[in-house]
Amino acid sequence: MKIRRPPLQGQSLLETALALPLLLILLGGGYWFYRNLSLSSSAESAAHAQMLRAGRRCAGIEPRLSATIHPAENVVRIGARNDPLIGQVPLFRGLAGRTVASTDVSLRNESVGAFLDLPSHAIRREAEGAVDCWEKGAPSGATVRRTVQGILLTGGLQ
Repeated sequence: MKIRRPPLQGQSLLETALALPLLLILLGGGYWFYRNLSLSSSAESAAHAQMLRAGRRCAGIEPRLSATIHPAENVVRIGARNDPLIGQVPLFRGLAGRTVASTDVSLRNESVGAFLDLPSHAIRREAEGAVDCWEKGAPSGATVRRTVQGILLTGGLQ
């Protein structure tokens, strides 16, 4: 003899109604986390590329670098500066020393659906290195060349 149970009515619908919002929140959080990780990695790469280009006195490609991170305008700012070696090496005061480049990414809230807004992204990455260009036409190369020639001429006169 089999015992018959009454059919469950509405249990699966209730489980779906309880689990679906949690699943959507997890998916939205995963998307935001991946987006933040991707923007951070792209900003780091752009800062390194800008540091190398600025240190070697190459032409700037900031618009192209910012477009690779995010295509919208006024979202990514890339800049670099060369800090001199003043006071660190007496004979070579005109050397550029180290190059510091920075990338700033700022995205506003993104709306997902009608009720959910993902948080904004604000990322700043910096790269610093001694990437001085000592070629003949660069200021640092001319300083090194003049200093070495002066030392050699002074040694030759003695």
